[in-house]
Amino acid sequence: AMAAAHYHLDNLIAIVDFGASNTTFSVLKDMRVIYTRDFSFGGQQLTEEIMRTYGLSMEEAGRAKKEGGLPGNYQGEVLDPFIDDMTQQVSRSLQFYLASGSGREQPEKILVCGGCANIPGVAEVIASRVGIAAEKGDPLGQMKLSSRAKAQAVQRDATALLTACGLALRSFD
Repeated sequence: AMAAAHYHLDNLIAIVDFGASNTTFSVLKDMRVIYTRDFSFGGQQLTEEIMRTYGLSMEEAGRAKKEGGLPGNYQGEVLDPFIDDMTQQVSRSLQFYLASGSGREQPEKILVCGGCANIPGVAEVIASRVGIAAEKGDPLGQMKLSSRAKAQAVQRDATALLTACGLALRSFD
């Protein structure tokens, strides 16, 4: 449970894990999941929007999404509206959580995970609009990397590992 110490999980932390087509919003208190909600939203929608807007195949759109090279209007016409949607999903999830029981408190931090967490600046946008500190989730926290693990590859896949780490932490209950 060392990794968790990095986030002081005795506090209230929200984790929003954006998958390809499903997103999970969880709130942890004292390292225990006290609320979780799944809804259909994910990075696939951005890929489909890129396909539609620029007439690309799914493979081309996926590559362009990761590697860049889309026309100059991409940020304003495709990416920003998607980030707006992400932010709205987080905001709505928070409202559902706060309404889900008595004595619900605002989480003090939101960890943004999953593929969409890699969109540059997305955690900052969420933080400024939702009004809660947000950062890109690094589930590895202080876990020591074995020397054999390629640090960069692990770093890139870190957010995908968060869910696995979270599930592993639950077993300490």
